[in-house]
Amino acid sequence: MKKNHASALLSMTVILGVVAAGCSKAENTASPSASVAPSTGATQSAKAVEADKKYKVSFYNTVGYRLTTPMPAKEQDPIRQMIEKDNNMDLDMIMGGENWKDKLNLLISSNQIPDIVSFPDRASAIKYYDQGLLADLDDLLKEFPELPKAFDPSRLEPMKYKGHTIGLPASEAVGGVNGWWINNTWLKKLNLAVPTNPQELLNVMKAFTFNDPDGNGKNDTYGYVAMLPKDGSLGYSTSGAQGFQQIFWMYGVQPNFVDVKDGKVVVYNTDAKTKEALTFIKEMIDAKVVDPDWVTIDDGLKRDNKMYQGKVGIMIEDWRRSEPAEAKKMQDAGGSVPDWKQIAPPKGPYGDQILDVKPFQQSLIGLSKEAMKDAGKAKRAMQFIQYLYTNKDAYPFLAYGIKDKSFTVTNGTPKLIDRATYNEKEIEWRYNYAFVRKATDGVYFDFQKPDITNANQKINTSYLKDNNVNPRVFDDPADPMSQDRLKYANEMMLKFVTGKEPLTNWDTYVKTLQDKFKLNDAIANYTKQLQGDGVIK
Repeated sequence: MKKNHASALLSMTVILGVVAAGCSKAENTASPSASVAPSTGATQSAKAVEADKKYKVSFYNTVGYRLTTPMPAKEQDPIRQMIEKDNNMDLDMIMGGENWKDKLNLLISSNQIPDIVSFPDRASAIKYYDQGLLADLDDLLKEFPELPKAFDPSRLEPMKYKGHTIGLPASEAVGGVNGWWINNTWLKKLNLAVPTNPQELLNVMKAFTFNDPDGNGKNDTYGYVAMLPKDGSLGYSTSGAQGFQQIFWMYGVQPNFVDVKDGKVVVYNTDAKTKEALTFIKEMIDAKVVDPDWVTIDDGLKRDNKMYQGKVGIMIEDWRRSEPAEAKKMQDAGGSVPDWKQIAPPKGPYGDQILDVKPFQQSLIGLSKEAMKDAGKAKRAMQFIQYLYTNKDAYPFLAYGIKDKSFTVTNGTPKLIDRATYNEKEIEWRYNYAFVRKATDGVYFDFQKPDITNANQKINTSYLKDNNVNPRVFDDPADPMSQDRLKYANEMMLKFVTGKEPLTNWDTYVKTLQDKFKLNDAIANYTKQLQGDGVIK
């Protein structure tokens, strides 16, 4: 899989939002660093539920970006002051942290159930919903019709479970983070064109490997770099885009990926096109155009270093690699800064031009059944959630922090203040409000070359495949074959591309998956799950 990838789940992970808009009024609001931002307001539907009574609302936060950073007292937290004033509430925000499940279970067992609960992944939310923690929101949402409009329909769909809305999208994952990068300096020197199909791609890789593209007279460059994540998968993995994953997508398939085609569940591990992709990857490896270190590259830093060292010509990398900080790393590690450029994915033999899949909305924020026992509190809690995701005046403070401390506003346009000019540790807690930031908010990500970086993401997002299946499906915990099945498929894929197992044994591999490892039983399980969620009939 590809050399340079950034999951981390930026975690993981990135679903596309709209760029933050309507920040012009922020310049006229009082700086929270002084006291609080003014109550310029809740939306009309939120005002409809406002009352004189002030409610104390507890929020269990598992989607903040600094969950291990303690929150300050209210007197030192101008963002909380703004929230409480605008929503006529006392906010008790409890941070989840790494052991968020244990902490949540302790709160439940101690009868201290939070009013608002967020979850970093849909599977956990479903588990707690089935256990009676989360409430159905369908009826309550009728009183807040503007709130669902704040989200793309593709993000709202996973919030449904057993026909009920069990939450709303929490943190917005970033889509199209990793794309195809090529060393344009080498292309020009060798008088080559940007590759647009597999054969052209292989030809460019060979030239980058054997024609001394860096002109140092040494045979020390490679056409491509990939990685082998710790889970051993050449294809779809929680580790994100890794290189070979994009080669499979050229053929319209992806190992370990569950998909729905023509109303039926398919697993590409046995698809004939997967065999073709494996054949091409083996050709790449046999031609020695892939940096041989790929078998030991198992994390993002190792992949990044390959780009910084300047000895590889094509890779899958993070959209921000044109940013000045990245250029400096290239200069420091490789002695020069190549003219790297992003390109569209080469089109495969069947017309497929896929980079990756659109992010599936994982994180979720909802109300507990305990909160629903008090109709007034439930409405105030929902008002707060609506405020988080729809209030344009509050957005800069939630996403960027403290005005004139971590961001400024000039002529209606917010801009982050250089972190080197202040002690960011003192206000690092502000990131626990920033989960509302939009996935394409260049201000939040602090792009120094926004024109180039945003253009890179635009290229990437043009080639994302729809995905409302993964990771919605999961193996039955009672299935004794699930882990062995995955392990066998990963091992065989690796053996096929390295030549330890001839591809003439493909049919035997397929039969073993179906017979010994009960692949069809797994497909039946996936089908049942997707039918239960209404994805397929």
